[in-house]
Amino acid sequence: MTALFFASGAAGLVDQVCFSKYLSYVVGATAYAVSAVLGAFMAGLAIGAVLGGKLSRIVRRPLAAYGIAELCAGATVAVTPWAFGALTPVYVEMARHAQGSVATLSVVRWAMTLLLVATPTVAMGATLPLLAPALGAGTATAKRRLGALYAANTFGGAIGALLGAYVLLPLGGLSRTLHWAALASAIAGCTALGLGEPATNGDAPSEDGLDDGDEASSQHDALAPSPSLAPSPSPSPLPLAPVSGLPDATWLGVLSFASGFIVFTLEVVTTHLLAVIIGSSVYAFGLILAGFLTWLFVGATIAPRFAERFGARALATSLGLQALALTATLPLWDRLPLAFGGLGDYVTTFEGREAMRALVAFGILAVPTTLMGLTFPLILNRAAERPDLGRWVGRFTALNTVGAVVGAMAAGYVVLPKLGSERSILAVAFGLAALSAMTALRADCARARLPLGFAAAALAVGLIAPGWDIERLTSGTNVYFDTSATKADLLHVREDVHGGITTVTVRDGVHTLYTNGKFQGNDGWELNAQRYFAHYPCLFVKDFDKALIIGFGTGTTLGSLATYPWKELDVVEISPAILEASGTYFSTPNRHVLDDPRVHVTLDDARNYLLVHDGRYQLISMELSSVWFAGAASLYSREYYRMVRAHLDDDGVFQQWVQLHHVYPSVFAALVNTLRGEFEHVALFYGGGQGILVASNRPLRWSRSRASKYTADPVVGETLPNGRPLEALTNDILAMDEGLDHFLDDSAREAGTRRADLVSTDDNLFLEYETPRGNVLPWAAREALVATLRQYRDSAAIAGLDIDATNAGAN
Repeated sequence: MTALFFASGAAGLVDQVCFSKYLSYVVGATAYAVSAVLGAFMAGLAIGAVLGGKLSRIVRRPLAAYGIAELCAGATVAVTPWAFGALTPVYVEMARHAQGSVATLSVVRWAMTLLLVATPTVAMGATLPLLAPALGAGTATAKRRLGALYAANTFGGAIGALLGAYVLLPLGGLSRTLHWAALASAIAGCTALGLGEPATNGDAPSEDGLDDGDEASSQHDALAPSPSLAPSPSPSPLPLAPVSGLPDATWLGVLSFASGFIVFTLEVVTTHLLAVIIGSSVYAFGLILAGFLTWLFVGATIAPRFAERFGARALATSLGLQALALTATLPLWDRLPLAFGGLGDYVTTFEGREAMRALVAFGILAVPTTLMGLTFPLILNRAAERPDLGRWVGRFTALNTVGAVVGAMAAGYVVLPKLGSERSILAVAFGLAALSAMTALRADCARARLPLGFAAAALAVGLIAPGWDIERLTSGTNVYFDTSATKADLLHVREDVHGGITTVTVRDGVHTLYTNGKFQGNDGWELNAQRYFAHYPCLFVKDFDKALIIGFGTGTTLGSLATYPWKELDVVEISPAILEASGTYFSTPNRHVLDDPRVHVTLDDARNYLLVHDGRYQLISMELSSVWFAGAASLYSREYYRMVRAHLDDDGVFQQWVQLHHVYPSVFAALVNTLRGEFEHVALFYGGGQGILVASNRPLRWSRSRASKYTADPVVGETLPNGRPLEALTNDILAMDEGLDHFLDDSAREAGTRRADLVSTDDNLFLEYETPRGNVLPWAAREALVATLRQYRDSAAIAGLDIDATNAGAN
């Protein structure tokens, strides 16, 4: 059974990751959308736990019931790719009617998600309660077996996180990975059905029930109730606790809820922090999740020995130790980036750098998360003393799951924005200390001294712990394993679940905007590139009616676009912190563009905005900082480009920043080829050290006379890099159309594949898993790639883009 539950945990974790990715395509990737997805997923698990607990009292063959639940989960998981596609139009229609109300839209997203994942998650949630009676309720071995099952399931989740991130999703993509996970669930279910029901002789439960005031429940030899008999006898009334006045089972329910709340609150906060410290790639998030689950597994494994050692004080002592561990490790967080700084010349492989990230993530989580892993197994340990084991396991599991949902929501919407990471960890620690004290005081004073001592120590350490150096914490050393030569002054910090930690620094008079330590733009050397992002596509725009700008950054690109006679400028930005920082510190380079009446800002992710809205544009401009950020590659996929094309006028132009640095040539070719497959005409520019793609389904044409008119306009002229006239910007084209096709054909040949296979889709996730690997490349790789691309430049074709010159030649 342990092996089955291990496989179930691995498959369930992979299912959750895949479901979240699919749902991000449907309901969006904002923090509100992600919270709705998490809430629906966990709600399904909670409902399943309650139903499984009720059914456990009447099923005659627990192992067979567990097998049926696994088969049900596997079957429904296998058809979810089709279900996501079928329900997308339904969501779009509902979301269009809910526009303008975040609350209504959140309900729509929650309901849609629950509809999609209800059956598999309810089946997953029911598995442990259904299986619990097969352990022999009230027997001497029930506690050990129940704890072992929980630990195996948790460790399976950790392995699933690693396999999903490093093997399954990169190799199989979304749909195939889901089918593999469904197959694992089906195999577990069939195996369970093929096994015989276990014998359950052992010790009967203590008549003292679950009284936490006893050092240990008395045991006596008796024949345990058979799990094949139904219904199980109702439990005897639980005694009142001596201090709190709550029945012991009620207090254990409170602790079940609190355990889920605290673990998920801490998971949200630490994931948010570790994304800053070890990186924001899909691999980094897989490591973080695996680290969290691994140490929870270790805690669950040692829980039985911990219970034997501390007896009735076990729960209170574990809670006090958790609080102390959190406050004791608090001063280490802002020092973790030092582990990466200056190692770029020594750790030069992707595998080596991932090992470093794993070492840091696993190391900082080790002690506090292991101790947190004790709590719920200790609660299940007490539940194992009851004759109706399945019902109590279902009840406590459901409360734990509901606590997890509330904790995740509270952390994202209240705790983290109001307190920030540092004080959020302190708040969690102080909450654990309070729970430890309350649990300890349910026993007599002599037995309460140890946990009360740990709780008091946690409070003392937390109060004297030194504050974090935020500039060091957000230094971004994890990206390229380098270090800054000089220290910058920190001007602005804003934490939220939308944009992570947004900071603004000033060094030598240059203001720089960062997200999670990753460069977003500045008002120094990067200004030219940000302005080129606006001017290159405007060369080819026919009518300045409506433009859509995806990603605000410092606002410099939008400010430059606004110098042209656009009637409307729609902006989609996922992070309110970016808008706040840019409006405050970059208002000069962006020309106070947020005050422009033509500008309309929507807080949303680009895909969901395009999915739900009907508008058509003459220009869609997209500026992102890195393709390798988790989720960013979905804005470089074939399906995304089709959405963009559907929102462009017939003469519309699409502009997109493209990563030339830290990218392998074959990966860059896939990036360009994906766009080239959806647009008939594509030009690749190189300006300000950055790559800019300009695409259209009509031939790219520009007028020298029109360009001269805008160059002479003093407002436009102020934003032209180095005073260059617009008519000179076509000199920055590296390759276009047929030249790009030759480059792509040659790249496919060198990669030993077909050009048709050099494409990134929502299903294969090629760019999401390949682009992070390029961060090990030196900066010189960019110049080598640019030199290669220049070889495909067709000067005659580029000269032919000028309508005036073409007409003059014809005359």
